[in-house]
Amino acid sequence: MIPSDKLEIQGDVKIFSVVGTDGGHVHRGFCSECGSPIISYLTELPDLRFIKAGSLDDPSWVKVDSTIWSSTAHQWDPVNEGFPCFPQNLPEGALG
Repeated sequence: MIPSDKLEIQGDVKIFSVVGTDGGHVHRGFCSECGSPIISYLTELPDLRFIKAGSLDDPSWVKVDSTIWSSTAHQWDPVNEGFPCFPQNLPEGALG
């Protein structure tokens, strides 16, 4: 997760928009050349962008500090209970 105003994307991104299972308006961005997922964001959380770590040139700086959509976690990828966990999207005001 990164503040919208701190994000810079180079190249064209194709956006696919849907209404999510919790009623939020989800926008997912994909590389226009290869289709790799890059970013997602919610209309309801306009100041945040959710970056796909695999799309970063250097993901070594990424630090996990919370879990969203913990209600859909798989047994083979358990939630780290040491971090704040949200069963679905972040509630409004969750970040201060």
